[in-house]
Amino acid sequence: MSKCLSDVDEFGLTHSIAYAAQSPWLRHQSIKDNILFGYPYDDIRYNAVIEACALRPDLDMLEDGDATEIGVRSVIWPILLTHLSD
Repeated sequence: MSKCLSDVDEFGLTHSIAYAAQSPWLRHQSIKDNILFGYPYDDIRYNAVIEACALRPDLDMLEDGDATEIGVRSVIWPILLTHLSD
């Protein structure tokens, strides 16, 4: 795919919009484990992800917070799908 150089700014961006279809999926683990996805826990980065995904209100209403187990038959599955597909 070629670019018209006159449409590219000094950062290499074209300021256009693209759509990439996605199918969200989760592992049958805790919310925290799904966010970390096997990477080591970093408090600053983890909380930045929680805030960027606007998950704080959802986690606050769950009894176990981010330790809540999730999966296909989970009660909170629809809530998380909504956030992941935004």
